[in-house]
Amino acid sequence: MLVNLLIENFIDQYDGLVYRDPNIKLDSFNKISTDSRTINDGDLFIALDGENFSGDKFVEEALENGAEYFITHNQIGCSKEIVVDSTLKFIQEFAAYIIKNFKKLKVFGITGTNGKTSTKEILNCILSKRYKVLSNIGNLNNQIGVPLTIFRLEESHEILILEMGTNSEGEIFNLAQIARPSYATITNIGNGHTEKLINKESILEEKSNIYHFFDSDSVFCFNFDDDLIRPRFNHLNSKKISFGITNDAEVMARKISSDFSSFSMCYDKKQVQITLKAPGINNIYNSLCSASLAIKAGVDLETVAAGIESFEGIKNRFKIIELKNKNVIINDTYNANPDSMQKAIEMTSKIFQSKKKIAILGDMLELGKISEEEHIKIGNHLAINGFSELYSFGDKAENYAKKINKGVVYGKLKNHSEIKKYINLDSTTNTVILVKGSRGMRMEKIFDSLNN
Repeated sequence: MLVNLLIENFIDQYDGLVYRDPNIKLDSFNKISTDSRTINDGDLFIALDGENFSGDKFVEEALENGAEYFITHNQIGCSKEIVVDSTLKFIQEFAAYIIKNFKKLKVFGITGTNGKTSTKEILNCILSKRYKVLSNIGNLNNQIGVPLTIFRLEESHEILILEMGTNSEGEIFNLAQIARPSYATITNIGNGHTEKLINKESILEEKSNIYHFFDSDSVFCFNFDDDLIRPRFNHLNSKKISFGITNDAEVMARKISSDFSSFSMCYDKKQVQITLKAPGINNIYNSLCSASLAIKAGVDLETVAAGIESFEGIKNRFKIIELKNKNVIINDTYNANPDSMQKAIEMTSKIFQSKKKIAILGDMLELGKISEEEHIKIGNHLAINGFSELYSFGDKAENYAKKINKGVVYGKLKNHSEIKKYINLDSTTNTVILVKGSRGMRMEKIFDSLNN
């Protein structure tokens, strides 16, 4: 692992070093972990501190589980100890040092309001057909997750794909400073995390930092259908490539099937037919974005298409589950914001036009001052798209029904299990049920109470 090869040189010159046990052989560890529960014999434990946790409390547990040594910012006064002024700063600066010293590595950075994880996974499917690739596990896309991903790099890796998330000003800049992506994209700009980033313009400003460290050889891939992104980046001083469906982009989707499961991808007067295992207009956009980045990395169109078609989808992301009595449940419980909620409603309506439509929706969180207004808009969108029943869970979710069409049946859930009072799948026929909400609402618990 590169961490073993580089850690001694890094610590020897690290300005934030406070104390180092001289008996520690710095490169003699298996892997780095910040979770004492997952420590195995020979691992290095880094005790991270945050607003709601203190890693120092778990040093003893880590040592009992076999940690080779540990790094903390509070000197405990025992052997196997390295003390730094900030463990968060340490992992970030060490990760940046690894990237700086891994010259042959191509780094891809992906940010945006929606589609980051799916785009990352589709790009991984494509590039893995040609290269040895490392990417974030799940959505470890924050100030801790990105460094921990970089710590998993091996000398044999050729590609690093990093999803980069943010909910506060300056976070994307910091992640870009660590990873220095030379290929990057902003998938789209929508209303998400507006509690701290206020509006779409401030979200765009924050996301734009992903290209802050670009040079003229770097590659930016942008959504030509996004009205905020298009004018801003069309004149960016780097190599670039555009993708889209409605506007005339370089990489385009045409002949899209009515259920969004297949399309023709066009680039440079060439065209390939693609069938998605995870259908949806969102995954068509995610596929186009991933394809654009891969094309600029030198991958041929046929390999790009094969990679896209191998993508199985993301757990709890618009998963269509067919049940008895011609019923269908759509599990889209991974997360939610106004844009993704609107798209899920529209896709449900278009794909299942002949079915009765029911929505079970949880709060959309982190929207700040626009929260009530955005929930009301979603309620109206349900009625416009032919939903006849709505059941909501959460303090904010009752706003879905505040101004909803009176023809829509509404029920407010006190807990997830209360849904069984309203829906019995044994007596329901030819119905599609959309279940969606922000991650914190744990809307997947709804399925425990539906007798499917």
